[in-house]
Amino acid sequence: MSLSRRRFCQAGLTTLTAAGLASPFLSGCATLPRQAPRIQIDDLLSQGARVMWVAAHPDDESLVGSIMAKSSLTYHNPLYFLLLTHGEGGECCRPEGCEPDLATVRAAEMQQVADLYRAELQMERYFNASLPVESFPKRHEIARLWQEKQPPDALIATAIRRFKPDVLFTFDPHHGFTGHPEHQLTSRFSTAGVRLAADASLDLDGLPAHRVSHVYFGLNKYWIFKLALAGDPGPVTEVWPADQHCINGWECRRIMARFSKAHRSQDRDMGNVRRFIWLFDSVYLRRTNPFTEILDPFEEV
Repeated sequence: MSLSRRRFCQAGLTTLTAAGLASPFLSGCATLPRQAPRIQIDDLLSQGARVMWVAAHPDDESLVGSIMAKSSLTYHNPLYFLLLTHGEGGECCRPEGCEPDLATVRAAEMQQVADLYRAELQMERYFNASLPVESFPKRHEIARLWQEKQPPDALIATAIRRFKPDVLFTFDPHHGFTGHPEHQLTSRFSTAGVRLAADASLDLDGLPAHRVSHVYFGLNKYWIFKLALAGDPGPVTEVWPADQHCINGWECRRIMARFSKAHRSQDRDMGNVRRFIWLFDSVYLRRTNPFTEILDPFEEV
């Protein structure tokens, strides 16, 4: 979630807070009304769904972490985190520094977070664009770098066949929650991976084919981001209340925020998440059919 600090600032949170307007101006306006048709995520979780989250960077889990806390900690469902990078392109906010390097530190932090969620963790080392944002390569250029290392769709498909998820969450393929091109790519390679995993004619480490039943994009539909034209496009098919209780009277969003403290190297981003936790009272989702909604990772932008 390397762009979150930038997006918060662009969205005007800093300005509104400094002006003393944030609390009265944003109160009650943080999110959309919960009027989207209900499917089912709670039904799927209560029935023991195996859940997989495919993301680009350590700390991205916070974007839908409330749902994963409910699945794993309330229902004790199997949970799998697949991250395509170690996040070495980000910043280091630890006062003591990030030795021996940021990738090593963030991997260790992510393992702590995975343990808190009781999730199996797979972290890969695809190229991670370095800050500042203005220096990022274009999305299709990053796609070629990833493809040259190892086709991400085949890697994701292999993980799907190994874990056999019933539900897979990833980003929106057009904007990717924060506008990060690696979020968008992760989504596009993830849905391609879902198709490959279901193809029985394709050999992937000798693993049997597996068809993921439910694929969702986690969406940024929060009012403050929309104000800055920084939210995800397209419809919402389900709004999941993140302020419901998960365990021991704790709201699911509060658990997500608490777990985010393990990402100490990303304290600037995660600190904003915790500071504005009231904003995240819902998780916005769009269910997709990856067999009909096909988006090319190599599409030039």
